[in-house]
Amino acid sequence: MERAEALAILAQESRVVPEGEAFTVRHFEPDDAPGVARLFYTVYGDGYPIDTFYIPERLTEENRRGSVRSVVARTDAGDVVAHVAFYRSSAPNPTLYEYGLGLSLPAYRSTMAFFRTTRLIMDLVGKDGIDGIFGEAVCNHIITQKLSKHAHGQETALEPALMPARAYEAEQSAEGRVGCLVYSRIDRDCRRMLHVPAAYRDELTFLLDGLNLDRELVVADGGPASGEGAVEVQRFDSAGVARCTVVAPGAHLAAQLSELERDLRRDEYALIQCFVDLGKPWSGGVTELLRSQGYSLGGLLPIWFGDDGLLMQKHFVDPDFGSLQIYSDRGRRLVEMVKRDWERSNR
Repeated sequence: MERAEALAILAQESRVVPEGEAFTVRHFEPDDAPGVARLFYTVYGDGYPIDTFYIPERLTEENRRGSVRSVVARTDAGDVVAHVAFYRSSAPNPTLYEYGLGLSLPAYRSTMAFFRTTRLIMDLVGKDGIDGIFGEAVCNHIITQKLSKHAHGQETALEPALMPARAYEAEQSAEGRVGCLVYSRIDRDCRRMLHVPAAYRDELTFLLDGLNLDRELVVADGGPASGEGAVEVQRFDSAGVARCTVVAPGAHLAAQLSELERDLRRDEYALIQCFVDLGKPWSGGVTELLRSQGYSLGGLLPIWFGDDGLLMQKHFVDPDFGSLQIYSDRGRRLVEMVKRDWERSNR
């Protein structure tokens, strides 16, 4: 089944879920899939960008493979009233899952449905191939930031102006692009070497605090590297965001990044994010190159590559730091850190 066919089926359904029904919370089972599809259609209409959550067979297969780990709140009649998941997303490390895909029916948002689904899924962290999780908590309100702290996440990165305003038109909760705080929680880890770029030693030391990770910090090689250099790029057209991973350093890396930036500016993208592997001695030289091209600090991404990652970013729009609503003192300090380096990059 393809997206158009699945949406046509959902549009023809006329079922209204009664309010106030008793529900149970459980890990996903195949007979939950049609209810999850109805839930996504009810909340997002036909506008959710990921086909999987409209197509029951595909969602069932993704859960079977383990690339998605869903938890649902389900009434006795079989209606799914809340959903949350761990899923593999941008991180190259298959044991690091993103936490998200959380939603509930409007009539059940004042119940404990979403809280209970979140509590159950957190039991998976550190088990069954899930060494750690990360999540992007929006900064147009503090609700998801509170939930992330409750789930023992720590703020490790900031992504200003990440999400387009149109994603929040239905709930009218944002006038411009929306920034996100990245929360990380690592429950299963080993001692690792962290090659720290000299420019960010203080910042990375702060971000490591409270994560309970065993790291040996060494100074990264800050010199230029020989070879061609290589980057892998993911483009997210609907969000106006590109994510690139430096696969190898080299003399031609600067030209590759400049060409990518020209393409993105032409297509009216909002920002480009670049991920640097801090397990590699050459991370310092790559970081200095990015800084020289106007990139600034985003933060730390624990076990992103297996080894930890550094997020660097370059905005083509105003990051709008003043619009960010931040819940915690650590989060506010992170905002100031990222803002200060952005100002440095725009002098």
